[in-house]
Amino acid sequence: MAGEVSGDRLAADLVRALKKRNPELEVFGVGGPMLRAAGQQQSFDLVRHAVVGLTDVLKNLPKFLMFFRQVKAEILRLKPDVVVLVDYPGFNLRLAKALHRDNPPPAVLYYVSPQVWAWKAGRARVMERILERLLVIFPFEVEWFAREAPQLKVRWVGHPLADRWIRQGGKNRPVAPELPCIALLPGSRPKEIARHWPLLLETATWIAREQRPVSFVTLATGPEMRQQLEEEWARHPTSGVNLDIVSGQSLTLLNRCTMAIVASGTATLECAMAGLPMLVIYKTSWFTYLLGRMVVKLPYLSMVNVLAGEKVVPEFLQAAATPERLTMAALQILRNPRGTETMTRRIQEVAEKLGGPGAAERAAEQVEEAIRLRRALVVAAEERVRDREEGVGAGTKGTKG
Repeated sequence: MAGEVSGDRLAADLVRALKKRNPELEVFGVGGPMLRAAGQQQSFDLVRHAVVGLTDVLKNLPKFLMFFRQVKAEILRLKPDVVVLVDYPGFNLRLAKALHRDNPPPAVLYYVSPQVWAWKAGRARVMERILERLLVIFPFEVEWFAREAPQLKVRWVGHPLADRWIRQGGKNRPVAPELPCIALLPGSRPKEIARHWPLLLETATWIAREQRPVSFVTLATGPEMRQQLEEEWARHPTSGVNLDIVSGQSLTLLNRCTMAIVASGTATLECAMAGLPMLVIYKTSWFTYLLGRMVVKLPYLSMVNVLAGEKVVPEFLQAAATPERLTMAALQILRNPRGTETMTRRIQEVAEKLGGPGAAERAAEQVEEAIRLRRALVVAAEERVRDREEGVGAGTKGTKG
């Protein structure tokens, strides 16, 4: 069960690892195009309906309630050995709670922890009660859950980015391009693109005016995203900007870049794998932003800064995300590479914390173990029922009516 692009990719890697170990395995559920291509028998594409922020969730609430009922009904009909929920906590944690109320509840495994260590720490106790196990991708999460939810079975499997980096031929350090190249990464959700892409296009125009020569590149996760990027680009024409839109092989492409201006999210960690200096941006509705400021306990938004425990990369949020400020910060990096050595070194240290290759295989091992335990419990329950029935039958034979 995956509901956004990053979860779709993680779940697809997991399904491929599971099917490599057991080609007869049947996988059902909902997700996106990558999960479907990996072999999931998909009821519908939930990824294309991904939204950002509380405002967008409320606008689309009836639709998501319909999806919720449909997914829950399908799980109860199929009676799978295990339910694997991938990220997407607003939907998936509620689904886990709903499934837990069934008797008997299915074994629910959660892959990629909700960021309860940033806000709503009390959710950890709920997760302890309703999950069979939790697979985390950051090492510090094991210690945090051991403290907050000691009965929850938590396993660190590493970050899947390490596998994709090796598969796509990535290198530890970016190859110095002949001319400066800036990656413009607005996020993958339609709402993120709508908010960030015009800002990045305007920033590119400012930078190109001040720094010549310079080129720009952006990455599309699929044809729908590419179409949105091109349509927005047509509405915000750039003057004198050398820009390419490239699909696929994102990590390898980052090796061609000098730096990145990137929306907070998984892409910041992709840039970290490439050792790229970066500027992190994020814009959302003011209601969502102010609500987040009240409840989030972390001083940083970017996972690079969270993992580093300090402000390694600059963050430009909401009103601070302007073409003027981004241009000034980008020019400092482009014109003073020695001054960014500390940033690059700390970024590479963060990348090392993501773990080595094999995350999908380690996650697959955990799923298989959960399946074995589940089947053993089912067999034991059936044996108890059979023993009771045989005992009642034996008692009946010895009794005259």
